[in-house]
Amino acid sequence: MLTLFKPAGQVIRQNRSWLYMATIIFLLSGIFFFAVSGTPREPLDQITGAQLEQLQELFSTILEKSPAAGIVLLFLNNFITVAQMLLLGAVAGITPLLTLVLNGAIIGVIAFQAAEAGIPLLPLLILGIAPHGIFELFAFFLCGALGLKFGYHSVASPLPGKTRLESFKYIWKEAISVLPLVTILLMVAALVEIMVTPRLLGLFLDLPL
Repeated sequence: MLTLFKPAGQVIRQNRSWLYMATIIFLLSGIFFFAVSGTPREPLDQITGAQLEQLQELFSTILEKSPAAGIVLLFLNNFITVAQMLLLGAVAGITPLLTLVLNGAIIGVIAFQAAEAGIPLLPLLILGIAPHGIFELFAFFLCGALGLKFGYHSVASPLPGKTRLESFKYIWKEAISVLPLVTILLMVAALVEIMVTPRLLGLFLDLPL
């Protein structure tokens, strides 16, 4: 009997290597941009500067809204980002690759700026990123992983024993199977980021540094 969906847990287990790859790409990008921040690098400044400006505009808009509206706006922004990674990955995996690199770069630059300002990074990570990041980043890495897999097996090399079209259909089934989980994770992440993270950061920033 043909089924439209596969169990999300099964999809995750079967794609652990792709999950590791997506996570490593993100982390390496973050480390690289943290290391080169503060050095002359005009092309990199143009890349990260535009992304940071868009991020600042988004959060400025969110702060002007009610908490409920802010949660919805943040959720939609994040959902569109991961959906693009997931569903546009078939175009040679370029979209998920660039998104992983750019988001890693943003984290790296923000971490550098925080360190330059004398803000301890470990408490910032624990209080400012981890509470919502455990939900948001898992959804982000999962979609990035399947997006990379989409691109590789639909363009470069089909799955063993399958044609490129069959590979596309197989990975498409995996993609739509995890979308409900991704949606829930992003909804929880947006709720925590709007309602919890600012309070934790407020406590942290009030401490003597």
